[in-house]
Amino acid sequence: MKTISITIDEHLDDAARLEAKRRGISKSELIRRGLFHMLQNSEPAHPDDPWTALAGFGPKGLSVEPGEIDDLLYGS
Repeated sequence: MKTISITIDEHLDDAARLEAKRRGISKSELIRRGLFHMLQNSEPAHPDDPWTALAGFGPKGLSVEPGEIDDLLYGS
């Protein structure tokens, strides 16, 4: 394990303390689980095409040829 330091608001610290106590775990464990969950459920970045990531297109490989978006939305 690696030790790190973070800075959080008192409100967030209080909420984390209470939630950890409710679950019967340490705040460190709560934060580890939260970070793990966040990383597991995050969308992959699109470093090769930042416009695609910003525009909210579908999964990688989705075609955007003329007419295909209409076919996808409205059917053929």
